[in-house]
Amino acid sequence: MSSENIDSPPKTGFEKILEFINNELETNHPITITEIVDKTGFSWSFVKKTLKRLKKEEYSGYNFEKSGATWIIWKDREIIIKKMDDTCSRFLK
Repeated sequence: MSSENIDSPPKTGFEKILEFINNELETNHPITITEIVDKTGFSWSFVKKTLKRLKKEEYSGYNFEKSGATWIIWKDREIIIKKMDDTCSRFLK
């Protein structure tokens, strides 16, 4: 993960996990929550809660689902971003 500027406020756990997904996760390569826990040091429950929050806040470019007895995540684009409200895509529904 990148180093922080001395003048910038500390990053939240949510921001750190988002940064991990964008910078460390390969496109179309599934990873388990356990692997994210091992690489970030956050608890399993915090990582799962954060991934659910990404889905709830409508971030685009990643998938998060249960496969058998484990939860997996993968991104289908280079970086995941928050869906914008004012775009043409909202008319496609």
